[in-house]
Amino acid sequence: MGAALDLPELFKLHVWILGDTPTGLPGGMLRHMELHAAGLIGLGHRATLRLGDAFPMRRPAALWQRLPGARSLVSLVGECRRERPDIVNVHTACAPAWIVARRAGLLDAKVVVMSYAADERGTPVRGWRDVLPWARAAIPPRTSFQYADGVWCVNQQDAEFYVNHYGVDRTRIARIPHAVDDAFFAPGPGPRRNKRQLLFVGTWIERKGVDVLAAALARVVAHVPDVDIKLCGTLGGEALVRDALSPQVSARTEVIDRVDTAQLADMYRSSSLLLLPSRLEGLPISMLEAMACGCPPLAEANSGMLDVIESGRNGWLESSFDPERWAIRTIDLLSRPDDLSAASVGAMETARGFRVDALTRDAVAWYASLLG
Repeated sequence: MGAALDLPELFKLHVWILGDTPTGLPGGMLRHMELHAAGLIGLGHRATLRLGDAFPMRRPAALWQRLPGARSLVSLVGECRRERPDIVNVHTACAPAWIVARRAGLLDAKVVVMSYAADERGTPVRGWRDVLPWARAAIPPRTSFQYADGVWCVNQQDAEFYVNHYGVDRTRIARIPHAVDDAFFAPGPGPRRNKRQLLFVGTWIERKGVDVLAAALARVVAHVPDVDIKLCGTLGGEALVRDALSPQVSARTEVIDRVDTAQLADMYRSSSLLLLPSRLEGLPISMLEAMACGCPPLAEANSGMLDVIESGRNGWLESSFDPERWAIRTIDLLSRPDDLSAASVGAMETARGFRVDALTRDAVAWYASLLG
């Protein structure tokens, strides 16, 4: 993050925040966009949030799916030209078409790519069947992102990837992390922390490392039979999750497919350790929320986890996807309540740097620099 500029009081922005996620689908990307909009409004700026519901699929569907962002552009370009926002902040999946429109002179607004994570890094080519998915993820950003007015990254790995692989000018990249809703900082009685409670928060998909998690938990339960496990926000349905768990793990596990903010805060405050074996992330908002509530993470050493976690002070990093290694680390940490308590304090101290107001000011200062 760069130092915030001292902006004149009369400087007011209008920012469009655009993503292809549906309104009703919870998750980190939606929370980021909503918090950014709320932060801008709280500082007296204007924010217009446009989600996937605002641009329904048109026929032929196959065509629109091959032109990233074309569906949103066709649906919203007229409205955007009428409203004349200063900035269009558009998620990576939609960004290529908006960048092309800006280059073609169809938009006056500066177009900023919001990188929740460098998607191409999540589609490695292991065989010929992987070539087409990789091409769909890689070619549009590789041919367009260098022409964006700016790229907002939430972690250093992605920033370096865009410079080295996409040719984005380093001076047009900002590294501004996700913010945490103030609700997770609010003190309150809440539930008592359970020294034996493990927590996972995220969609139940391979990218989140759920195969590693399920196998590791089988070993953990065998060594710590009184462990309590909470799997939250999995979204695929409880049956899908339980099918991946051994009977012994399932018996010690509560699956909560969807959670609201209050439920999530209670889960963070009652858990001693957040397990985050993700293969690729941007910067998990769930991790920052957990830290704000005093639940330190054990996380895979990649993405934004590398930027935030200081092993032993506010959480721990694991550099392997071996379930045995994950089980050993988890069992060891559960046997060290004093270290968990110390990391809980460190996690809360770290999380104070991710408040909405401060990070929104950083974003506004960056927008101002792009506008000259």
